[in-house]
Amino acid sequence: LSFQAGFRAPAPTSVANSAAASRTPAAAMEATPEKLRFLTSEGTLKLREEFGTPFFVYDEATLKRQALKAMDFPHAFGLTVRFAMKALPNAAVLQLFDTLGLHIDASSGFEVRRAMAAGITADKISLSSQELSADLPDLLALGIKYNACSLRQLEAYGKACKGDRTDQLGVRFNPGLGSGGTGKTNVGGPASSFGIWHELMPQVQAIIKEYDLEPARVHTHIGSRPGPAGGGEGG
Repeated sequence: LSFQAGFRAPAPTSVANSAAASRTPAAAMEATPEKLRFLTSEGTLKLREEFGTPFFVYDEATLKRQALKAMDFPHAFGLTVRFAMKALPNAAVLQLFDTLGLHIDASSGFEVRRAMAAGITADKISLSSQELSADLPDLLALGIKYNACSLRQLEAYGKACKGDRTDQLGVRFNPGLGSGGTGKTNVGGPASSFGIWHELMPQVQAIIKEYDLEPARVHTHIGSRPGPAGGGEGG
Protein backbone atom coordinates (compact mmCIF):
# COMPACT_ATOMS: atom_id res chain seq x y z
CA LEU A 1 0.00 0.00 0.00
CA SER A 2 1.43 3.35 -0.96
CA PHE A 3 0.09 6.80 -1.55
CA GLN A 4 1.28 9.65 -3.72
CA ALA A 5 1.51 12.84 -1.70
CA GLY A 6 2.08 16.42 -2.68
CA PHE A 7 0.11 19.25 -4.24
CA ARG A 8 -3.02 17.25 -4.98
CA ALA A 9 -6.41 17.63 -3.32
CA PRO A 10 -8.44 20.59 -2.00
CA ALA A 11 -8.38 19.60 1.64
CA PRO A 12 -6.82 20.59 4.99
CA THR A 13 -3.09 20.10 5.08
CA SER A 14 -0.40 19.28 7.56
CA VAL A 15 3.17 20.52 7.30
CA ALA A 16 6.39 18.70 8.11
CA ASN A 17 9.96 19.92 7.76
CA SER A 18 12.24 17.87 5.52
CA ALA A 19 15.89 17.72 4.61
CA ALA A 20 15.22 18.47 0.95
CA ALA A 21 12.61 20.22 -1.17
CA SER A 22 11.84 21.17 -4.71
CA ARG A 23 13.24 24.50 -5.86
CA THR A 24 10.48 25.08 -8.43
CA PRO A 25 9.52 28.79 -8.44
CA ALA A 26 6.00 29.61 -7.29
CA ALA A 27 5.21 31.26 -10.62
CA ALA A 28 6.15 28.12 -12.51
CA MET A 29 4.01 25.97 -10.21
CA GLU A 30 1.02 28.23 -10.79
CA ALA A 31 1.26 27.50 -14.51
CA THR A 32 0.86 23.74 -14.07
CA PRO A 33 -2.49 22.01 -14.74
CA GLU A 34 -2.79 21.23 -11.03
CA LYS A 35 -3.28 24.95 -10.32
CA LEU A 36 -2.27 24.41 -6.67
CA ARG A 37 -5.81 23.67 -5.66
CA PHE A 38 -5.15 23.76 -1.93
CA LEU A 39 -2.04 25.92 -1.70
CA THR A 40 -1.59 29.42 -3.08
CA SER A 41 1.59 31.41 -3.60
CA GLU A 42 0.64 33.54 -0.60
CA GLY A 43 0.10 30.46 1.51
CA THR A 44 3.47 29.08 0.48
CA LEU A 45 5.20 32.29 1.58
CA LYS A 46 3.45 32.17 4.95
CA LEU A 47 4.55 28.60 5.48
CA ARG A 48 8.09 29.57 4.62
CA GLU A 49 7.98 32.30 7.25
CA GLU A 50 6.62 29.90 9.86
CA PHE A 51 8.71 26.78 9.18
CA GLY A 52 11.68 27.93 7.11
CA THR A 53 12.90 26.01 4.11
CA PRO A 54 12.99 23.37 2.86
CA PHE A 55 9.53 22.01 3.69
CA PHE A 56 6.92 19.69 2.17
CA VAL A 57 3.15 20.08 2.43
CA TYR A 58 1.01 16.93 2.53
CA ASP A 59 -2.73 16.56 2.13
CA GLU A 60 -3.74 14.92 5.41
CA ALA A 61 -7.42 14.51 4.48
CA THR A 62 -6.61 12.57 1.31
CA LEU A 63 -4.07 10.37 3.10
CA LYS A 64 -6.70 9.53 5.72
CA ARG A 65 -9.36 8.83 3.10
CA GLN A 66 -7.13 6.47 1.12
CA ALA A 67 -5.93 4.69 4.25
CA LEU A 68 -9.47 4.10 5.47
CA LYS A 69 -10.45 2.73 2.04
CA ALA A 70 -7.68 0.18 2.36
CA MET A 71 -8.74 -0.69 5.90
CA ASP A 72 -12.27 -1.31 4.61
CA PHE A 73 -11.12 -3.85 2.02
CA PRO A 74 -13.32 -7.00 2.11
CA HIS A 75 -11.66 -9.97 3.79
CA ALA A 76 -12.60 -13.39 5.08
CA PHE A 77 -9.75 -14.29 7.41
CA GLY A 78 -8.54 -11.01 8.86
CA LEU A 79 -6.70 -8.08 7.30
CA THR A 80 -3.53 -6.20 8.21
CA VAL A 81 -2.91 -3.16 6.02
CA ARG A 82 0.75 -2.15 5.78
CA PHE A 83 2.06 1.13 4.41
CA ALA A 84 5.21 0.75 2.30
CA MET A 85 7.18 3.48 4.03
CA LYS A 86 9.70 3.74 1.19
CA ALA A 87 6.91 5.61 -0.62
CA LEU A 88 6.88 8.37 2.01
CA PRO A 89 8.99 7.92 5.19
CA ASN A 90 8.10 11.28 6.74
CA ALA A 91 7.63 10.77 10.49
CA ALA A 92 4.43 12.83 10.64
CA VAL A 93 2.87 10.69 7.89
CA LEU A 94 3.92 7.45 9.58
CA GLN A 95 2.42 8.66 12.85
CA LEU A 96 -0.82 9.59 11.09
CA PHE A 97 -1.17 6.12 9.59
CA ASP A 98 -0.32 4.56 12.95
CA THR A 99 -3.24 6.35 14.60
CA LEU A 100 -5.52 4.96 11.87
CA GLY A 101 -4.44 1.38 12.57
CA LEU A 102 -2.08 0.78 9.67
CA HIS A 103 1.11 -1.23 10.12
CA ILE A 104 4.44 -0.62 8.38
CA ASP A 105 6.20 -2.45 5.56
CA ALA A 106 9.94 -1.72 5.75
CA SER A 107 12.45 -2.61 3.03
CA SER A 108 15.68 -2.18 5.01
CA GLY A 109 16.99 -2.27 8.54
CA PHE A 110 17.41 1.50 8.32
CA GLU A 111 13.70 1.90 7.59
CA VAL A 112 12.87 -0.28 10.60
CA ARG A 113 14.84 2.02 12.88
CA ARG A 114 13.46 5.12 11.21
CA ALA A 115 9.89 3.91 11.78
CA MET A 116 10.65 3.15 15.42
CA ALA A 117 12.21 6.59 15.82
CA ALA A 118 8.83 7.96 14.66
CA GLY A 119 7.12 6.05 17.47
CA ILE A 120 5.95 2.94 15.60
CA THR A 121 6.22 -0.13 17.83
CA ALA A 122 8.29 -3.06 16.54
CA ASP A 123 5.35 -5.48 16.49
CA LYS A 124 3.70 -3.32 13.80
CA ILE A 125 6.74 -3.41 11.48
CA SER A 126 7.41 -6.08 8.86
CA LEU A 127 10.81 -6.22 7.15
CA SER A 128 11.15 -7.55 3.58
CA SER A 129 14.52 -6.65 2.07
CA GLN A 130 16.84 -7.61 -0.75
CA GLU A 131 19.90 -7.07 1.40
CA LEU A 132 20.62 -9.18 4.46
CA SER A 133 20.86 -6.65 7.28
CA ALA A 134 24.14 -6.94 9.16
CA ASP A 135 22.28 -6.31 12.42
CA LEU A 136 19.45 -8.77 11.71
CA PRO A 137 19.69 -10.50 15.12
CA ASP A 138 19.32 -7.12 16.83
CA LEU A 139 16.32 -6.21 14.66
CA LEU A 140 14.67 -9.56 15.38
CA ALA A 141 15.25 -9.07 19.09
CA LEU A 142 13.20 -5.87 18.87
CA GLY A 143 10.17 -7.96 17.88
CA ILE A 144 9.64 -7.08 14.20
CA LYS A 145 8.05 -9.42 11.68
CA TYR A 146 10.52 -10.74 9.09
CA ASN A 147 10.01 -12.12 5.59
CA ALA A 148 13.01 -14.12 4.37
CA CYS A 149 13.44 -13.20 0.71
CA SER A 150 16.32 -15.56 -0.12
CA LEU A 151 17.76 -18.87 1.05
CA ARG A 152 20.62 -16.95 2.66
CA GLN A 153 18.19 -14.78 4.62
CA LEU A 154 16.20 -17.81 5.72
CA GLU A 155 19.36 -19.53 6.96
CA ALA A 156 20.46 -16.35 8.77
CA TYR A 157 17.08 -16.28 10.52
CA GLY A 158 17.49 -19.93 11.46
CA LYS A 159 20.91 -19.29 13.00
CA ALA A 160 19.51 -16.35 15.00
CA CYS A 161 16.21 -17.96 16.04
CA LYS A 162 16.63 -21.73 15.98
CA GLY A 163 13.49 -23.54 17.14
CA ASP A 164 11.30 -20.46 16.58
CA ARG A 165 7.57 -21.04 17.06
CA THR A 166 6.39 -17.43 17.06
CA ASP A 167 4.58 -15.55 14.30
CA GLN A 168 7.77 -13.64 13.45
CA LEU A 169 8.90 -15.49 10.32
CA GLY A 170 7.48 -15.37 6.81
CA VAL A 171 8.97 -16.71 3.56
CA ARG A 172 8.75 -14.73 0.35
CA PHE A 173 8.43 -16.73 -2.87
CA ASN A 174 8.71 -15.76 -6.51
CA PRO A 175 5.83 -17.81 -7.98
CA GLY A 176 7.30 -17.79 -11.49
CA LEU A 177 5.04 -15.16 -12.98
CA GLY A 178 4.54 -11.43 -12.64
CA SER A 179 2.21 -8.57 -13.45
CA GLY A 180 3.08 -5.08 -14.62
CA GLY A 181 2.93 -2.75 -17.56
CA THR A 182 6.75 -2.50 -17.64
CA GLY A 183 9.73 -4.29 -16.15
CA LYS A 184 9.87 -1.58 -13.50
CA THR A 185 6.52 -2.59 -12.03
CA ASN A 186 6.78 -6.36 -12.62
CA VAL A 187 8.38 -8.00 -9.58
CA GLY A 188 7.61 -11.64 -10.31
CA GLY A 189 8.77 -14.21 -12.86
CA PRO A 190 12.19 -15.17 -14.28
CA ALA A 191 13.34 -11.57 -14.77
CA SER A 192 12.72 -10.62 -11.12
CA SER A 193 15.18 -11.05 -8.27
CA PHE A 194 12.50 -10.66 -5.60
CA GLY A 195 11.70 -13.69 -3.47
CA ILE A 196 12.85 -17.30 -3.43
CA TRP A 197 12.29 -19.02 -6.76
CA HIS A 198 9.38 -21.44 -6.37
CA GLU A 199 11.37 -24.41 -7.63
CA LEU A 200 13.71 -24.04 -4.66
CA MET A 201 11.02 -25.25 -2.27
CA PRO A 202 13.04 -28.38 -1.31
CA GLN A 203 15.94 -26.18 -0.16
CA VAL A 204 13.51 -24.01 1.82
CA GLN A 205 12.08 -27.09 3.51
CA ALA A 206 15.57 -28.37 4.28
CA ILE A 207 16.57 -25.12 6.01
CA ILE A 208 13.30 -25.05 7.97
CA LYS A 209 13.94 -28.62 9.12
CA GLU A 210 17.61 -27.99 9.95
CA TYR A 211 16.82 -25.05 12.22
CA ASP A 212 13.49 -26.38 13.50
CA LEU A 213 11.51 -23.39 12.26
CA GLU A 214 7.78 -22.90 11.79
CA PRO A 215 7.03 -20.04 9.37
CA ALA A 216 3.79 -18.19 10.05
CA ARG A 217 3.35 -16.62 6.60
CA VAL A 218 3.92 -17.15 2.89
CA HIS A 219 4.61 -13.80 1.25
CA THR A 220 4.52 -12.92 -2.44
CA HIS A 221 4.15 -9.82 -4.58
CA ILE A 222 4.07 -10.12 -8.35
CA GLY A 223 3.84 -6.43 -9.30
CA SER A 224 1.47 -3.62 -10.02
CA ARG A 225 -0.10 -2.16 -13.14
CA PRO A 226 -3.04 0.09 -14.08
CA GLY A 227 -6.35 -1.67 -13.53
CA PRO A 228 -9.45 -1.38 -15.75
CA ALA A 229 -10.62 1.72 -13.90
CA GLY A 230 -7.19 3.33 -13.87
CA GLY A 231 -6.41 2.28 -10.31
CA GLY A 232 -3.51 0.22 -9.06
CA GLU A 233 -3.54 -3.56 -9.13
CA GLY A 234 -1.09 -5.73 -7.33
CA GLY A 235 -0.57 -9.33 -6.42
